[in-house]
Amino acid sequence: MKRIWIAILMLLVAPASAFAGFVPMKPGKWLITATMKMPGLPYPIPPVSHTLCYSSADVRNNKAIPSVHKGCSMKYYRIRGSSMVWKMVCKDNATITGEMTSTGSTYQANVTSEGAGRKFITNVTGKRVGACK
Repeated sequence: MKRIWIAILMLLVAPASAFAGFVPMKPGKWLITATMKMPGLPYPIPPVSHTLCYSSADVRNNKAIPSVHKGCSMKYYRIRGSSMVWKMVCKDNATITGEMTSTGSTYQANVTSEGAGRKFITNVTGKRVGACK
């Protein structure tokens, strides 16, 4: 399960020039919180939060936008204004679908990962909390 968490978090903070038309985020310090649910799990999974510092170069390279990670390929994505949707399929037959909305200083994403008989639903929020130090 830890591997799934890492993949989802990397998905939401990795560079992707393919999404260049998406509303750009502002440089600075960001608080990112992910909450995961796994249907059928008898206990809740606690949220995970961390902070990241995005420079102007990171913002130009869309560092917070989903990208294809190793072993997966992007099947489609669509951008409409401040929102986008996407679907990836991985070599192990897992699929990752998501939707994300950005205001420039906040974003909210919903990601569903399915494969090997498991389903994970992850809600991610990002909020600019100040300047990098």
